[in-house]
Amino acid sequence: MQVVIKCLKGGSTSADVDENTPITEIKKKVEKSLKIPVSQQTLIVSGSPLQDDKKIGDYPKIKEGTKIYIVIKKPENLQTSLGKLLRKYYSEEQCKIIADEFMRNFQTKVDNLSLDDLERIAISNLNEL
Repeated sequence: MQVVIKCLKGGSTSADVDENTPITEIKKKVEKSLKIPVSQQTLIVSGSPLQDDKKIGDYPKIKEGTKIYIVIKKPENLQTSLGKLLRKYYSEEQCKIIADEFMRNFQTKVDNLSLDDLERIAISNLNEL
């Protein structure tokens, strides 16, 4: 069956799916078509978010022609991601100290990069695409 995937900020695509299609597979199709990273997508049908570990068949409301909406989550910044990781191993106070020190060191290193360094980094990352 075919479903329509619509972005609330504009843009849409369609996908051929069946009851065994994983939600993560739909997200990958959206990433290719609409250039929205999988990690920033929340797919919604009838006001309910679709869970990545489920399949289309787990959602009886999804039928031929169903519209699935995408909500785009704002990406986390480096300090927030680091804080989440550190909280698994350290107290809140320790996390703050470690994250602040890491960000200071990181910013210092970025500030000391030359234009040649930045060009090498850019070329290296472009070649990976």
